Amino acid sequence: MSGKIQSKMFVEPGTILDILKKEVDNGFSHLVTVTAVDLKESIELIYHLSDLKGNIKHVSTRIPRDKPEIATVTTLIPGADFYEREITDLFGISFHGKQTTTGRFILPECYPPGSPPPLLKNVDSNQVKDTLAKQETCEFKAITLHAPLSPESVVVPVGPYHPAFKEPEYFSLVTDGERIVKAFLRIGFVHRGIEKAAENRSYLRDIFLLERVCGICSASHSWCFVEAVEKLLGVEPPSRATYLRTIVAELERIHSHSLWLGLVGYWIGFESMFMWVWGIREEIMNLMEEISGNRVHKSFVTIGGVRRDVSDSLLRKIQEKTKEFGKQFENLLDTLVSSEEVIERTKGIGKYDIEVARKYCTVGPVRRAAGELFDIRKLEPYGAYTEVDFEVPTEEEGDVYSLIKIRIKEVLESINIIHQLIEKMPSGNPVPSRYFMGTVPEGEAYGRIEAPRGELFYYVKANNTHNPYRVKIRTPTLANIQLVANILEGYSISDFPVIVTSIDPCFSCMDRVTVINSSTGEKTVLPVKLLKEKRRR
Repeated sequence: MSGKIQSKMFVEPGTILDILKKEVDNGFSHLVTVTAVDLKESIELIYHLSDLKGNIKHVSTRIPRDKPEIATVTTLIPGADFYEREITDLFGISFHGKQTTTGRFILPECYPPGSPPPLLKNVDSNQVKDTLAKQETCEFKAITLHAPLSPESVVVPVGPYHPAFKEPEYFSLVTDGERIVKAFLRIGFVHRGIEKAAENRSYLRDIFLLERVCGICSASHSWCFVEAVEKLLGVEPPSRATYLRTIVAELERIHSHSLWLGLVGYWIGFESMFMWVWGIREEIMNLMEEISGNRVHKSFVTIGGVRRDVSDSLLRKIQEKTKEFGKQFENLLDTLVSSEEVIERTKGIGKYDIEVARKYCTVGPVRRAAGELFDIRKLEPYGAYTEVDFEVPTEEEGDVYSLIKIRIKEVLESINIIHQLIEKMPSGNPVPSRYFMGTVPEGEAYGRIEAPRGELFYYVKANNTHNPYRVKIRTPTLANIQLVANILEGYSISDFPVIVTSIDPCFSCMDRVTVINSSTGEKTVLPVKLLKEKRRR
């Protein structure tokens, strides 16, 4: 379960690589993320490590603020690359010894080189917006020179705005004919500084902000944040509240997997599958609306409980509707696993093994498709997951076909979990007598839950005020996207959309997009035209 960070392993910056190697050798091989915290006189880096049994360790080091340099750990854990590059942009820390791409990663190219990194404490968010507003519209610099090209090779840019993407993202594909030789990735096209915004709002208001990181798994984000805050407060929500949170989380998983299955059908040319799945998915969206009043941003979880109770009659309706939904999905599984069209376009496509999955610190169905039971609901149980019996599906092949089978089976397990929870539902009032509006005592805590796309991680640092001192978010897509850039190599351009879709990417979730004005509560957009590629046609 999530917990208060009561002890960290403090090490000298020069020994970080040696210490992490010892921890990896001792079984703590999964790097959850790297958190940077500006302590004003120094910058703290916290390496959150996990083993495959759910245990977690926090290795901390501090580097001078006036000389922010440290060795990269990508030589030991390649999956740390994107975490380090993000910290370089947002905190100005230089990781020496890196062999990967340099340049902007999550900030726009027009962010002035001499300007202070935006997540430092002495940087005002309005100052950042004013600085960017004064910049000319900046040209996006395509990534083209990362690999030696043979005379037959060309670079195919995909994005940032492309019909294959519902959200902006950029891939630079080095190709030899139709075959992809190398793939490079640039994120951040919808980054809006949500972690900075969280520092300027109360804990209660942050719940509504953070659930807007992602519309598809909004309840997962609010729950993960609330888990950490409740640990800092020493608050235990009522049993009925934990049951209701878990039911909503599993309905959200069904909705997310259904949406993904429809998109996979669309990209492999099986449009009847797209229409079929999205049609029956509407039943789940309707249930969400009846439970919370909203189809997308549920605003259901709050500190100390949930925002509204669910009647027994509605619980029975959920049971009946999900039972019917399960029958439809069983038919879907039988259809898909025997469909020649699906098998031809997905079996053996985007293939990887468990060693590669571990190397890039992958999470969720992507990790389980290669054969490893890595599910936070089992490894570090939270909510009401200890009260129910369920299986975590795994496959061995590590391809798109395996991911299809896993997600359909997970939908059926989610229905099983929901039915058990409804049968065991405790009585009592799950709604707090009053919403939390006070201060949170000084301390650190983390939230770690199994969102539909995989492990979601929140770090929260409190300093005895109404607002958090630091909120760090590591979404599943950021953990999984590095694998995609690796496994694209060797496949054809026609396989590209299927392989990218296979990890169920949410680029807005990865970029943590929304900013809410701290005084008015209105959604705002940075007043600058970000990263627009010049059109020469």
